Amino acid sequence: MARVKTAILATALLAGAFAATTAVAGQTTFTDTTFNTANYTLGSFSDPSVTINSYGQTLTGGDPGAALQGTVSSVGANAQGVLLTALNNTFVYNPSTSGAITSLNASLDRFTTPTNGGDASLVGSYSLRVLAEQDGQLYQATFVFGPINQPGGIWNDLVENGITASDFSTLDASNFTGAGVTGGLNFAGDAITFGFAMRGSGAVEPDGSLSTFDQTNDLRADNFDLTINSGTVPEPASWALMLVGFGAAGALLRSRRRPAFG
Repeated sequence: MARVKTAILATALLAGAFAATTAVAGQTTFTDTTFNTANYTLGSFSDPSVTINSYGQTLTGGDPGAALQGTVSSVGANAQGVLLTALNNTFVYNPSTSGAITSLNASLDRFTTPTNGGDASLVGSYSLRVLAEQDGQLYQATFVFGPINQPGGIWNDLVENGITASDFSTLDASNFTGAGVTGGLNFAGDAITFGFAMRGSGAVEPDGSLSTFDQTNDLRADNFDLTINSGTVPEPASWALMLVGFGAAGALLRSRRRPAFG
């Protein structure tokens, strides 16, 4: 009878430990409001008619304070023929050790001032471009926000939730203005470095047509926020409770197996 009671007690301890082990969704969040270029790998893709005049941190003119700023100029109506990329070297997520990614939530403040032949012009639209680099390949997920043909020089908060691996396509010099080959990015694979990109905005005339004049663009980004949602994992406190349960059950069983000495 004593053995039966011991077995029942051990079972109860284990059951209590497992019942207390609550699975929760893992989240890892990265936020940057200052854009220290020492933490970034800055790159660019551009057509021959576009010149990148400057690209880096600006301490003023953000939303508010510091921001990442790029200025570009183009011959003719080709200011869109440029993509400025920023990968944060300090924000690397490894699914193999931290859990497979289920989705991403991203937000970025964007500002663009296109100048058309010396006159301020309209912005066709704003885009949120999330970058991911894995195994030496660069990927991009692009989401376009309206309203279209709005005045430049206004900060816009761009938000996209529930981004999946299927939203990303390959990014290279042959397809930076459009969509590359979809697929390849593995949310359960090797380490991933994240960032974002800014594309030049074509200057738009009041009637909605692209300007034919030489153009300049002042591109800025601020308040980059990326949340990685990963698979369910046990809470650390629950792991500890489960281990205590195993230990207590084992101690009880060992104590009952010891021979008695009279």
